[in-house]
Amino acid sequence: MLLLCLFVLSPYCQAMKMDGQWYWQEDPVHTEDVPEERVVQEAVAGKGDWKPFRVPGQPPVAKNTQYVWLMTTMPAEPIHDATLLFNVTDQSFELWLDDQKIYSYGDMQSRGMSYGQRWHLIMLPKDYEGKKLLIRTHSDNPFCLGNFSYIQLDSSVMQMASILRRDIPYIANIPLGLFMICIMLMYYMSPTAPKSLYTQIILFMISFDIWMMCVLNTKQLLLDAPVFWWFLLRINAYLLPILANLIIYRVIDRKYRRRTWKVVLAFTALFLLVVLAEIFGFHGLDAGASVFYIMLPVLDGCVAYWTIRSAIRGNYYCRAMLLPLVVMLVAGTLDGFFGHFYWLPESGSLLPYGTFTIGIFLLYIVRQQIRRERSLAVRAAGLADAMAEAVERSETDRLTHCYNRNRLEAVLAEQARRHREEAEAFSLIMLDIDFFKRINDTYGHDAGDEVLASFAGLIRDNIKKSDVFVRWGGEEFILVCCGCSGEEALLIAERLRRQVAHSAIFPQQRITCSVGVTSWQGGRDTVPALLKRVDQALYTAKRKGRNRVCQVSENIGLSSE
Repeated sequence: MLLLCLFVLSPYCQAMKMDGQWYWQEDPVHTEDVPEERVVQEAVAGKGDWKPFRVPGQPPVAKNTQYVWLMTTMPAEPIHDATLLFNVTDQSFELWLDDQKIYSYGDMQSRGMSYGQRWHLIMLPKDYEGKKLLIRTHSDNPFCLGNFSYIQLDSSVMQMASILRRDIPYIANIPLGLFMICIMLMYYMSPTAPKSLYTQIILFMISFDIWMMCVLNTKQLLLDAPVFWWFLLRINAYLLPILANLIIYRVIDRKYRRRTWKVVLAFTALFLLVVLAEIFGFHGLDAGASVFYIMLPVLDGCVAYWTIRSAIRGNYYCRAMLLPLVVMLVAGTLDGFFGHFYWLPESGSLLPYGTFTIGIFLLYIVRQQIRRERSLAVRAAGLADAMAEAVERSETDRLTHCYNRNRLEAVLAEQARRHREEAEAFSLIMLDIDFFKRINDTYGHDAGDEVLASFAGLIRDNIKKSDVFVRWGGEEFILVCCGCSGEEALLIAERLRRQVAHSAIFPQQRITCSVGVTSWQGGRDTVPALLKRVDQALYTAKRKGRNRVCQVSENIGLSSE
C-alpha cells in the first residue's frame, strides 16, 4: 500500500526543477583577491568569464582548483513560500540572490576533513523571480567541487514532502531487512545450522541495512552528522559486493569457487586501496567510485554467469540465489551509473527493492533448515528407539521377560540413595520354585523353560506396575516393592505364594515356591546386606519345608514365619 501511494502521488510531489542554463567561472576572489561583492555585481550586470555547463554534473574546473562560482537565473513564475532544496557533498558554499547573500554553509577554508553529504532547505525572499542565483563553493575534494546532485524550487511543505518521498523505498525496506536479520539469527542458534553461511548472510544484511539508513534524507532530522553518515555510506557501498560474493562463494559449485574468490579479492583490494588513499588525504573513497561502478557489472556479471551454470547443474542454493543476484546486480549497476555518472538525473534508487528478492533466497535457506532439522529429528527419534530397545534387551531376560541383574542393581542403588535414612521405605521379596531340578530331570529342559516362563507371567500379572520383577538366576526371582513396609511385603509374598500353589502352571506336576522377605532399614544398611538378608530368609523358608514365606529382621534373625 505504501508503494502504491508512492506511485499514485508522485506526480503531485514533483518540484519545479532549476532547468535553466547554468554557468561557471573560476574564483577571482581566491586567485586575484577580488572582493566577493564585485564578482556578484559584475555577474548581475552580465560581465565575467562565465562558461555554460550541465546540472547535475561538475563544471570542468582545472586540476587543484578549490573554489568555483556557479550561476543561473531564477524562474519568473512566483511560488508561495518559495524555498530551494539541494544536496551538497563535501563542500562549503555561499548563496547569493543578485547582490544579496541569503545563505552560507561552512567556513570556505581548507580544513583537512570532509564536510560529508547534507541537504539544505533555504527560504527565498518574496521578490526572487527572475533574479540571478550565484553560488560560491569551496572543496578540497576535486571530485565534489561544484557538483550538486539535485537542486529544485518549491514551497517548503512540498519540499519536505519531496524529501520524504525520496525516502519511501528505504523506509519500506529497512524494517524488512531487520526482520530478515532476526530470522537468520534465530536459525543461527540451531546446532544444525551452517554457521559460516548464516554468518555471511547476517553480515551482508546488516551492511545493506546500514547502507539504506545512510541514504535516508530524514536521518538528518534525527542526527545531523553529515561526515559520519557520508563515510559510513561510502564504506558500506564498497563492502556490499564483497559480502554478497562471499555468500555466493559458500554455495556455488566447487568448480567456480576459486574464480569467485578472486572476485572477492579484487573488490577487497579496491576497498583497502581507497581506504588507504582516504587516510593519506587523496579522497580515495570518491576517487575509487568510478572504478568501483565499472568493476561491479564486469566482475559480478561473471559471478552471475557462474551461478547460472551451477544452477543448471542442479545446485539448488544457486537456483534460489539467481533472482536476487541478478536483480541486485542490475539495480546496483543502474543506480551507480545514473547517480555517479548522471546518466538519468532524478532517476531514484532501485537497489532497496532488491530486499524483496533477497527474501526469496532466505525463504529457501529457512526451508532447507527446517527440512534438515526435521530429518535429524526423525533420525534422532529412530536412534532413541533403537537405544531404548538395546537398553531393554540388556536389562531383560529373554525367556521370562523379567528384568535381569543389571536392572536390579540400578534400581536398588537408586532406592538406597533416595531413602538413605528412611527405614522400611521399600522391601525385597525373593521367590524360588520348589524342586525345579526334578522337573528338568524328569520332563526335560524345555518343560523347565515352560515352567519358568509361566511362573514369571503369573507373578507379573499380580503385582503393581511400579514394582520391579527380576530374574535373579536359575529358578530364583526377586521382587522390589517400592514404598512398601515389611508387613505389607509379607502379605504380598503370602498372596503370591498361594496363587502359585493353586495355579495350573504345569499340568503334569503341582508347582509351589518358597519366599523370603526383608525390608530396607536405612541408617547404616547397605544393598549387599539387604540382598544377604533376603537370601537368608529364602534359605530359611526352604529349610523349614518349602512352600512358605519367611521374613528376617535387620540382624538377620528370624522374626516371623
